[in-house]
Amino acid sequence: MKKIVFGLLSLTLLAYVFNSCVRDTDYETPQITCNEPEIDPASMTDIGAVLANWHTINQSSYDRNVLEFAGVDDDPVYLTGYVVSNDKTGNFYHELFIQDDLTDPQHAVKLAIDQRSLFTRYDLGRKLYVKLNGMGLNKVHGEYVIGELNGSDIIPIRAHIADENILRGCEPADLQAKLVASPNDITDDMIGMYVQFDNMQFDLSEVGKTFVDPADSYDTHRLMKSCADNSELHLETSTFASFKDMLLPEKAGNVKGIISRNYSDDFYVLRVNNPADFDFNNNRCDPLFSEDFESYNLNETNLPGWTNVNVNGGSTLFKVKSYQGNKFMKCSAYNSGEDPLEVWLVSPPVNLDNTNNEILSFKTLAAYDNGTALSVYISTDFSGDVSSATWTPLNATIASGPSSGYGNWVTGSADISNFNGDIYIAFKYLGGVSGITTTYEIDDVRITAN
Repeated sequence: MKKIVFGLLSLTLLAYVFNSCVRDTDYETPQITCNEPEIDPASMTDIGAVLANWHTINQSSYDRNVLEFAGVDDDPVYLTGYVVSNDKTGNFYHELFIQDDLTDPQHAVKLAIDQRSLFTRYDLGRKLYVKLNGMGLNKVHGEYVIGELNGSDIIPIRAHIADENILRGCEPADLQAKLVASPNDITDDMIGMYVQFDNMQFDLSEVGKTFVDPADSYDTHRLMKSCADNSELHLETSTFASFKDMLLPEKAGNVKGIISRNYSDDFYVLRVNNPADFDFNNNRCDPLFSEDFESYNLNETNLPGWTNVNVNGGSTLFKVKSYQGNKFMKCSAYNSGEDPLEVWLVSPPVNLDNTNNEILSFKTLAAYDNGTALSVYISTDFSGDVSSATWTPLNATIASGPSSGYGNWVTGSADISNFNGDIYIAFKYLGGVSGITTTYEIDDVRITAN
């Protein structure tokens, strides 16, 4: 363990307060009477600085090192932050998330505390001053966690230590969730933040289910999707949550919660304080058209309703492929022997006469990228021959990838509300064995509308 002496300060604490607020005996009601802690501003630090120091000691290490703060005999150092989690419903346990601003946070962290009913002392929006002396920071299951130092590890802060080291501020709390446009925009810096996503709904496969699967022992993940770009985010609910047996909201709308990671640190999740964090009162945005290619056999090129054509008569086409249990369409000029290679994958017709605000979304992945070979088009007069139809290019994001190896899935979307009647979506691959040979994969083609 590397020991980092954090901010030895020349100025001492002006006044030390063991209990900044009068304790309430009603454990259903947060404390009201409050005396502002008298803390020297020079002894304060922020979450961003603390996380930056942790990253500094872990830059070249595969084994995560604990950031050890100043010892108990050094001048006190206080971390400031605002409470964003609430354990009243049981969806959070022995943990308290804090962020660095009430409305526009840049960083957040979790305090591991060996106490229940934390909401009776640390209510939402409450400013806290956390004495870091004797504490440590590490990244555990994808979350940045502060706890008591225990040798080379950290443990939850014991109750009497929390009483002495976590002081409550008295400024009025006006906590507002930070708006995040899409689940695709989530970054590690948002872990622990109180955020809001608009225009979300639970996937159709989840409708009619409860928040928690009775077969799960610890947590249940329920899939939510964005109506704007079809991006995905899992809701994580504890099996100890008081609302575990409630049915999931069936409609669409906005949801507020705290960004976290699943236990295995595989993907981002959203955790809510209570069911009231869902405002799902809008009509659902279930797709007019949806294709995930899961129902087809591997290497299939003839998909019912789709047109898959090589305009130069060659044998290379889009083919169904699979990776880690997920199927998609794939095309590449590499080793094709064709120059040029022009392949079109055209969707079945989708009628837009009775809907409004239609949006096309899809996912692409690029590999061994040596140039852009994929584009997307729309037509209203396609009748089977791509060369005789009128095609309008759509301004949608297409993935780029590394020159060696595979990139990541990227969601692209386009507004197609100006079109009526039957429309056709086409993905065009144009490359050649002696030119652009970038490999592309396509998945989750959807059209949604109001």
